[in-house]
Amino acid sequence: VTLLNASVASHWWLLNIFFFLFINFFPSSSGSRPRDCSDIYASGQREDGIYSVFPTHLPTGFQVYCDMTTDGGGWTVIQRREDGSVNFFRGWDSYREGFGKITGEHWLGKSKSHEYLANYELRVDLEDFENSTAFAQYGTFGVGLFSVNPDDDGYPLTIADYSGTAGDSLLKHNGMKFTTKDQDNDHSENNCASFYHGAWWYRNCHTSNLNGQYLRGQHTSYADGIEWSSWTGWQYSLKFTEMKIRPTREENK
Repeated sequence: VTLLNASVASHWWLLNIFFFLFINFFPSSSGSRPRDCSDIYASGQREDGIYSVFPTHLPTGFQVYCDMTTDGGGWTVIQRREDGSVNFFRGWDSYREGFGKITGEHWLGKSKSHEYLANYELRVDLEDFENSTAFAQYGTFGVGLFSVNPDDDGYPLTIADYSGTAGDSLLKHNGMKFTTKDQDNDHSENNCASFYHGAWWYRNCHTSNLNGQYLRGQHTSYADGIEWSSWTGWQYSLKFTEMKIRPTREENK
C-alpha cells in the first residue's frame, strides 16, 4: 500500500510539472494566451496598466503597458517620455533589450517590437509644456519586417499611411536602420545619434527625435531634444511622448 501510494504521488507530481510547463511555455490552441494588448482588450479588459503578453515567436512572454482607452484601446506601448527621469542616450544593446520602468519612462526594446511584424499600426501621442496635445498615426508599422536576422540588419523601420493632427515627422525615416551612439547606421558623415543626443532611425539626420534629451520646452541648441518637427519645430523639446502599436483594424476583424 505504501509503495502504491508513493507511485501515485510520484505520477501526480510529474503530471503537475508537465501541466505547469505546458501552460507557461506553449501557446494554447484556443489562442487564450494574448499576443498583445489588443488580444487582452478583446478578452474584456478595459483598464490601462501592466499585462503579460506572449507573441508567437516568444512564448515565454514579457510584460508591457497597455493603453486601453485611447482611440478604442488595445494599444501596446513601446516608448514613453514624461519627466526626464530615465537616460535615453544609450548604446545598441540597451535599445535592443529595452530599459526604464514600464509604468513610467521606458523603451520596450527593438527585439520585442520585432515580434510584432505584419499588419500593425503605430500611434504617437504628443504633449507640450502648455498642455497642448497632438497625435500622428500610421496605418503601417514594422521593425525589421523583412529581416531574417533583424539585429544584423539594424532593425530597419517600415512606416506608411499617415493621419493625425501633429503632422508627419516619420515617413522620411522609412527604410532606415536604427542608429545609436555606438552603432552608426545612418546616411550622414557624422553619427546622428551622437550629434543629436538620441537614438533613432536617422537618415541624414532627422525630422523627429523622440529619444533625444529631455530639455523641457524651448531650447537654444538645435534638434537634440525630444523633437517632432512638423508640430513644434527643431528647438522645442516635448513634455510627453508615447509610441504604441496594435493590429490594424482589418486584422482585428
